[in-house]
Amino acid sequence: MSMADKHEVHRSNATFNWLKRFCIEKSTNSNINIEEMYNGESAISAWKSAEAILQVDSKILTEMIAKSYQLEVAKPPTNVPEELLHYVSLKVAREYGIFPVDFADGLLTVASPHPFDTDMEAMVEFLTTLHVKSVLASPELIAKWTEMFYQEQMLSENDIIIKTTQLNTRTKRNEPDSSNSAIVKIVSEMLLEAFIFKASDIHIEPFNNGGIVRYRVDGMLRVISELPAQVFIPIIQRIKALAGLNLAKKMVPQDGSVSLELKGQDVDLRVSTLPVKGGEKVVIRLLIKSVVNNLDDIGLQQQELDTFKNLLQSSEGIFVITGPTGSGKTSTLYAALKELNSPEKCLVTVEDPIEYEIEGIAQVNINPQQNLTFSSALRSILRQDPDVILMGEVRDEETAEMTFRAAITGHFVMTTLHTSDAITTISRLIGLGVSRPIIADSLKGVAAQRLIRKLCPSCNLSGPLATDTHGKRFKSIFSDINIMSPSGCDECDHTGYKGRIPLFEIITIDYQLADAIRAGESTSKLREVAAQSGARSLYKVALEALSKGLTSAEEINRVLGQSFWKECEIINNLDN
Repeated sequence: MSMADKHEVHRSNATFNWLKRFCIEKSTNSNINIEEMYNGESAISAWKSAEAILQVDSKILTEMIAKSYQLEVAKPPTNVPEELLHYVSLKVAREYGIFPVDFADGLLTVASPHPFDTDMEAMVEFLTTLHVKSVLASPELIAKWTEMFYQEQMLSENDIIIKTTQLNTRTKRNEPDSSNSAIVKIVSEMLLEAFIFKASDIHIEPFNNGGIVRYRVDGMLRVISELPAQVFIPIIQRIKALAGLNLAKKMVPQDGSVSLELKGQDVDLRVSTLPVKGGEKVVIRLLIKSVVNNLDDIGLQQQELDTFKNLLQSSEGIFVITGPTGSGKTSTLYAALKELNSPEKCLVTVEDPIEYEIEGIAQVNINPQQNLTFSSALRSILRQDPDVILMGEVRDEETAEMTFRAAITGHFVMTTLHTSDAITTISRLIGLGVSRPIIADSLKGVAAQRLIRKLCPSCNLSGPLATDTHGKRFKSIFSDINIMSPSGCDECDHTGYKGRIPLFEIITIDYQLADAIRAGESTSKLREVAAQSGARSLYKVALEALSKGLTSAEEINRVLGQSFWKECEIINNLDN
């Protein structure tokens, strides 16, 4: 049973207890076993039991309770402003069995079947930062209002029709009208569809006097559908409203977010708008809160996985992971946090923004407007007795200084940087003002990561052998190694790829490498020393992935480019 379900049972039991006392006072029949009429699962069940005992309907029962306890009865809402539904989200409404009916002068009025639930009022006040007043309504009526007015947030398979079923097929969506209900349905359909296809991002942008929708699946953008002109702007406005953005501002970029429930999973949507020729472009990033992989399951090669796990045993120092945007750095670090998470350790993260929530870890969301920056947050965290600290990113000299200070004072710190490979991280840190001796003493390990698409296991089990341009190029270098080409089937939407795995280069800063850093050796020399210690470059890891049939030469070429082929020639010459 989930925590929300436990809360529901607790509240329904509390509701039943006072209703039981009320029925005993009002009922003339003393022979009825009240407990037998209540299943202990919901407030609706508690009210239905009371209605049966007193032989009245829910409306009469509401009036009786209100009169007896001098309570105000909730008025049926005719029009609920959208901002009111944002104050009390669908998740909060369901969890506490309430419905927001009014907001005026800083006072939020919610309908509740339990007028004596002070804990609910306190929690809703905490979540909304508003003063809360309860008015009485039956749980059945509250459920009806919730279904009626939260329709746009109820994104489930039952109330959304999937119109586009083939990802590689460019279609024109049915010509819908631009009424609010139609727009709500189109946006809901789009979000659920992207979720089902495991898209990381949705791109909506002006196209042909209308709009075009693309999903990023496995790192690649695919055209999904075109939007008619009459719905393009309303759809953009709908998405901006969901994310809490200013609808009137169309000529300035904006960022916002909203949390939704899709097929029973909590999903955060990060919305970014950008004024472009023809209107506004919107990009929606989908973050599934519950999906944090174990370190063993993210797809690292065994050598790199073992090295990584050994580094995570450090009690102090810094581990840095580097790579371009979208290379999976954050996901890997979250997997590392999950590996380290235990009651015996205090783990704290500083992020901008928090992408995934992990129970048992204190997570700080950066807020520059409130002077909560990476450096100021870290300064405060050091007074919180942490064992492990995750810094979302080292962006400037001040943050770099604070991060290394934390490592020097006995904490294990993990963070990210943007560099081309693992060894160039050292020169990047020097550029941020960190001295070579401090780097040599504090830096425990560095990793570089890229994401590559995996060959679909359904259509690439036994071939075909690579015969494309990049496959032939590979065979001209390594004639004794057979590699695979993408094939294509219904399972992978005829792309030949399904899912992604990381290419992971990891370097341990051992005594030899630390001495080389102190001595001011060049980047090429540092790379040579790391290789002598057994570290494998991105290119060697990519070569292993190819030889194992995990990916294709064309995919490696897309991710690593010409540098991979140069490295292949060097490796082949050394072997010969």
